[in-house]
Amino acid sequence: MNFKIVLPLLLFTVNFALGQNTALKNPELLNKTLKKDSIIAEFSELYHLTNTIHPGQFMFCSQNEFDKTYSSLKSSIKTDLSLVEYYKLTATLMAKIKDGHTAVDRGRIIGLLNDRLVFPFSIYKIKDHYYLDKSSPENKEYAGLRILKINGKDIHAVVNEMKQYIHLEGRNETGLNARFSNFPFYYFIYNQTEKFEIEYADRNNHKLKGIFKGMPFKEYTGTISKKAEPLTTEFRTNDLAVLKFRSFENGYNEAERKIAEKQLDRFFTQLDSLKTKNLIIDLRDNSGGSADIANYLFSYLSSTPYYYLDYMGAKYKRAKEWKHYAQYPDNIDEINLNETKLKDGLNCYTETNSADWWFKLQQNKPNFYKGKISVLINGGCFSTTGHLLALMREYKIGKLYGEYSQGSNYSNAGGQAFVLPYSKTLVWIPTFQYRMRTPNFKTDPKGIKPDVEIEIQPNDLQTKFDRPMDFVIERIGKNI
Repeated sequence: MNFKIVLPLLLFTVNFALGQNTALKNPELLNKTLKKDSIIAEFSELYHLTNTIHPGQFMFCSQNEFDKTYSSLKSSIKTDLSLVEYYKLTATLMAKIKDGHTAVDRGRIIGLLNDRLVFPFSIYKIKDHYYLDKSSPENKEYAGLRILKINGKDIHAVVNEMKQYIHLEGRNETGLNARFSNFPFYYFIYNQTEKFEIEYADRNNHKLKGIFKGMPFKEYTGTISKKAEPLTTEFRTNDLAVLKFRSFENGYNEAERKIAEKQLDRFFTQLDSLKTKNLIIDLRDNSGGSADIANYLFSYLSSTPYYYLDYMGAKYKRAKEWKHYAQYPDNIDEINLNETKLKDGLNCYTETNSADWWFKLQQNKPNFYKGKISVLINGGCFSTTGHLLALMREYKIGKLYGEYSQGSNYSNAGGQAFVLPYSKTLVWIPTFQYRMRTPNFKTDPKGIKPDVEIEIQPNDLQTKFDRPMDFVIERIGKNI
């Protein structure tokens, strides 16, 4: 059976006008337009659909926990709901599974939110504190200041309530910073105010308060977004090269994948020609993408042939009863039980019953890299990037620096959204689990732990100092 691995990227500042209610421009956001009885019925459908198809539903959440959460949320529906209230309800149920690929799609709310005035900063967690981070240029002096309260409520209490509807993988903690680059969205879901009184500590630890103007959400996202090439290469010296892979998304399109492969071919040919001793691979904030391009990169890192996937397994046996919920039902095939074997409670395709490349023995490149490899990682490393890091751990390739990754040697994915019939809410629910062929890999519920943990400092948020990169380059200079 020929399946395409699709590991979607689930990635989704200050002018406050007193007395202006921009929400009226989009009444669908906050008006209780969703009828109670219809919502209760649909919420039950979401519960049963998830139970039917999610291949990793109980990896980090027991069935009893999930059922209690569902029952509590369902019984909380006492009146008609707004779109925002229903988002919080469904997102909380999906987040309970603790799977990074399981989420309620935010696109509809974001489309209605664009002109709304929102909280003007992203925030960043360092140790047990939260710090103001990205915003508009006029707020840049606040970056790196510790935030204490928003509108009179302690930031820890705010975040703890938000965490209920933010999807993260397993027991991972570092991925929260990747989510909180979009903190204004989550704060809006939490509190639909347009007034933001922030209590913060200055660089001398003096407590201060300020009233900040809200920023239109569309302006905020435009301000913080940085267009970056998915793949860049650089030779700092003949003995030090840097390969940055911000995304493996360029592997989905064949034409783009061929361009990336040729770029890697040229780069590793030059590395081989110069006998470059040190290679830094920067995978920070690479939330995944195509297995094809990640595998192509690994073929230049491994000194031996290797295998990629161990299995691709589904919880369901028949798709006919539920595939009509899918956004693209024609992309969902029935499981051929004659071609699968039961493994870890899933109906799995493996090398014995599939002709797909990811089960076949992969050949490393003849000019594979033979120097010292240093890899930069953080909580934004997810999905296919976790697979790549697991292979590197399995084959003892390179040393990892930075923070725990969110991704690991498996992922629950499938690239399929499901449309809830009444509200038309899109929900991303995995249909398959993809597990790497890494028999010696030691699973950590927090993700993949770096060999050397490097935590950025609050002042780095303002100065844009790249502490992890600087640390690794310094170590290379000292030949450590």
